Amino acid sequence: MSNGIDIQPRVQPFAPGLDALRGLASSVVSDVMGRMEGSTGLHPVNRSPVQACGNAVTVKVRAGDNLLIHRALDMLEPGDVLVVDGQGDLSRALVGEIMMHTARVRGAVAFVMDGAVRDVDAFETHGFPCWARGVNLRGPMKDGPGTLNHPVTVGGLLVHPGDIVLGDNGE
Repeated sequence: MSNGIDIQPRVQPFAPGLDALRGLASSVVSDVMGRMEGSTGLHPVNRSPVQACGNAVTVKVRAGDNLLIHRALDMLEPGDVLVVDGQGDLSRALVGEIMMHTARVRGAVAFVMDGAVRDVDAFETHGFPCWARGVNLRGPMKDGPGTLNHPVTVGGLLVHPGDIVLGDNGE
């Protein structure tokens, strides 16, 4: 780790698990897992129904800073879900339309942000699923520190790199 930045290699996805969960309601999966799994306080920014199932690429950032999210975008592969621990901060958006387009081009299927996002109409227009703690038009800083592909906590849920992330409008 240098300058407070620690980037680990990506974790290879577990494809059979994705196939088994794809299309299931998140509430049903939570129920059969003893009602112990699932995040709290995150909401879909999409107004239309959305669903996503993919493998987590995890990022932890300083509140209001998205430097490591840019690094994560370069690492995304088809089927990934970018999961960001933004410390629940709502003072600045961590991602918006430009970063969403970059993620889509790389094949990512969704964002999960424990922080704020902006440009929510673009997420709706392009049908790109995004769950976030809130919305703010103010842009982020780009100074670091942060971690990439380490365990993170989003909405009270511990997420490891490579974990399967399932989301829908049932939150």
